[in-house]
Amino acid sequence: MRKLFLSMQSTQSSKILVAFFLLSTTIFALSACEDKGAAETAGERIDQGFESVSDAYKEGVEEVKDEIDDQS
Repeated sequence: MRKLFLSMQSTQSSKILVAFFLLSTTIFALSACEDKGAAETAGERIDQGFESVSDAYKEGVEEVKDEIDDQS
């Protein structure tokens, strides 16, 4: 591997290879910035639903605790 690296130092092919790598990395990074798909939107809605249910449950538990404390 070291011989390959040393043989490619400062050659035209190594410059082309580096340029290709940078270009492909940039294209990959930009393609990952797409709009949200239907599955991602649905997943976010499900998460929000679970958070709402969890918050409502916690509020109910607190109300029951308050009622128990008031009765004591």
